[in-house]
Amino acid sequence: MDIHEVRQKEIEAVSAFLHKTMTEVYPFPLSLASLRDLSEMENLFLIPSRTTMIAAFLDGEVVGTIAVRPYDGRITLLDKRYHLATTCEIIKCYVKQDLRQQGIGSRLFQQARSFCKKAAYSMMYLHTHRFLPGGLSFWEKQGFSLIVDEQGDLETVHLEQKV
Repeated sequence: MDIHEVRQKEIEAVSAFLHKTMTEVYPFPLSLASLRDLSEMENLFLIPSRTTMIAAFLDGEVVGTIAVRPYDGRITLLDKRYHLATTCEIIKCYVKQDLRQQGIGSRLFQQARSFCKKAAYSMMYLHTHRFLPGGLSFWEKQGFSLIVDEQGDLETVHLEQKV
């Protein structure tokens, strides 16, 4: 298993993995914002000191991903909770279905957490959905604390952890 920051030549394979995986796990069509993120993934490389995409490869195949980007304050429910200069958002954490529960996600997160320390973030924010298989329990095992549990259609759960 090779886990490293995604290289320019790997973006297309990582994007294809994410599109396939997200289509499988979400019970509704991907939003325009998600589709844009996938098609414009190279934007994660525009501020290399503040953003990263990390992937796990097995025999050259993408089998897991995680990314870090500055939190942009877009979630009004959390308005003024975070200092934007020192808060990052953990996004796009997925592992190939038949390889889950084997420590790949934890290894991806540990590498992302190391990046957050080097990038001088002091808080990590993320959200997940209760319908995603293993999502909430995974993040709780990684030490994240639940801050808001939305009971709406999307079953969104907001979590945070100090870096």
